[in-house]
Amino acid sequence: MMNNNLYLSTGKLFLVISIIAIGVIHIVSDHFPTGLMPVAASLPAKQVLAYLTGSLMIVAGILVLVKKYTAYGALLAALLFLLALLLIHVPKVLAEPNNPSEWTGTFEVICIMAGALILLGNISKDGGSKLIKTGTYLFSIGLLVFGVQHYMYAQFVANLIPAWIPAHLFWDYLVMAAFFASGISFIVNKLTRLAGGLLGLMFLIWMLILHLPRVIANVHTEAEWTSLFVALAFSGISFLIAGLATTAKN
Repeated sequence: MMNNNLYLSTGKLFLVISIIAIGVIHIVSDHFPTGLMPVAASLPAKQVLAYLTGSLMIVAGILVLVKKYTAYGALLAALLFLLALLLIHVPKVLAEPNNPSEWTGTFEVICIMAGALILLGNISKDGGSKLIKTGTYLFSIGLLVFGVQHYMYAQFVANLIPAWIPAHLFWDYLVMAAFFASGISFIVNKLTRLAGGLLGLMFLIWMLILHLPRVIANVHTEAEWTSLFVALAFSGISFLIAGLATTAKN
């Protein structure tokens, strides 16, 4: 397993790359990512707002990479995803509570926001441990929700697994178990470093063998690019949690 500093640097890099990439997707596609931020087509100046949001995400990611401005970048990223949660997802969840896709998008946004909070907490002098715990709990809740979805929609998830991998349902349930085990581990703060490291590796592997081939086969499809970078972001957040497991204040 990696040491803490390597976990932290890798996690930060993966998360920042993902935030910047999602920002670029806003601009290149001329709209908000359909799954991650399903903005209504009737929204006035939708394209302008997509460009603005994407540009701010890119700025946030770049600021995180500059040590002097890391806190500003992490805070900006957290605020952007919080706004997406409150203005886009909460109304849609309330309007369509039985729509599984909407729950997925909602908690993907929550999880990436949680990662930004963890980044912010890691470099904050005051209240850093509270931000880290808040981000970790939010990410954990997301994992539990995704675990439930893997159970409820097992056949749908299994159909997404590449054909060359045997026993699709087995892998679906294994990932479900990993989500539950990791989420509980993070919440109770037991075996956190091991759980975070393994979960980060799992997301990275699935990004490479599941999402990357789908992107290559559908290079002009925004949703595939977005899914790839969401998976990379989740890998990074998991590594951040692993790296902070023995350094965060209790």
